[in-house]
Amino acid sequence: MLAVVSWVLTASQPAIAATTWRDAMMVGNGAFAMSFGATFTATTLKFSLVPWGLTCLVGVLLTVSLRAAKPASPWALLWGLLAFVLPAGLCLGWARTHLSVWTAFVTLGIFALVVFLAVARRLSWWNLGEVFPGGEPWPWLVLTGRLVRVLSGITLGVSALALLAGVVCGWGDMTRIWVSLHPDWVGSVALAFGILAYLPTLLGWTASWLVGSGFTVGQNTVFSPGQVISGDLPPVPFLAWLPHTPVGWWPVAIPVIAGILGGLLMSRRHEVPLSDTMLSLALMLAILLGGGFVIISAVSGSLGPGRLIAVGPTPATLYAGVIAWGVPFGATLVLAHRRVAVAATRFSYKITGKNVDALPTTELNM
Repeated sequence: MLAVVSWVLTASQPAIAATTWRDAMMVGNGAFAMSFGATFTATTLKFSLVPWGLTCLVGVLLTVSLRAAKPASPWALLWGLLAFVLPAGLCLGWARTHLSVWTAFVTLGIFALVVFLAVARRLSWWNLGEVFPGGEPWPWLVLTGRLVRVLSGITLGVSALALLAGVVCGWGDMTRIWVSLHPDWVGSVALAFGILAYLPTLLGWTASWLVGSGFTVGQNTVFSPGQVISGDLPPVPFLAWLPHTPVGWWPVAIPVIAGILGGLLMSRRHEVPLSDTMLSLALMLAILLGGGFVIISAVSGSLGPGRLIAVGPTPATLYAGVIAWGVPFGATLVLAHRRVAVAATRFSYKITGKNVDALPTTELNM
């Protein structure tokens, strides 16, 4: 598909009408390989910032098609998934002539596993409860999954709203950059495709900005709520969405407040004992650390030569994110737990001299 698009766009232009199918396939295949993490390296140039928007598009199309097929067994699903993985692996192998693709093969394996799980969990033969004693997953493990999903959803939603605010504020500058490039219709399509392809990356940068650590777009640059050192940036339209001036550190309160509200919401929607809740929180924080490291690595890379050799969130983002999102969420979940509320009430009765035995009793699952 990418090869056909590349050929139609290039062969229609008089200046490059001599484009062959081989050229178009190399361009399209290169874009496909880079969506899985392949990197282009030359003497003074390195490009490794992955267009995760294209990866997500491929994943959605593959997941929808496999769900529509409704495989009758895990082996049928694996067979259907293999019909994508093998050609994709061949494409990556062909791209090896001009790209570094070893990371792309690793990403392809992870991608296939994620798609398998996304499809299998909606099918009738998928039942993870059978592997647990009693036929059901442990309550603390179920709670961990819910906590991770809720906190991830809150983070994604808040980051999307912050990015939307950046788009609105930088729309005028983006329009001026777009006009200054004088793109024809082919260039306009390429620019729009590039913006959509890097939307997930921009979401990751926005999340790092919200927690205060910020991100860089080249050496000796920083974009954070309290400090902006931009330097000379390339005329890329979506870079106009980046903050131009510091706004103060008040945005750091947004993830803290969102985490507290999320903790209050979850504290009223589960009946897991306090000890199991603490275990779930410990596992959740471990998942946040591991997942955060993967995400930060995924939205970092190189955009070109010289100072653009390193772009992405700063190293402190991982710990700042856990502190800003995970700690308020977890602390609120514990403090709002029914067991803690009863203990706090009994303690307040004791220090005020009231009769503790007069408190209404309730059965607590310890």
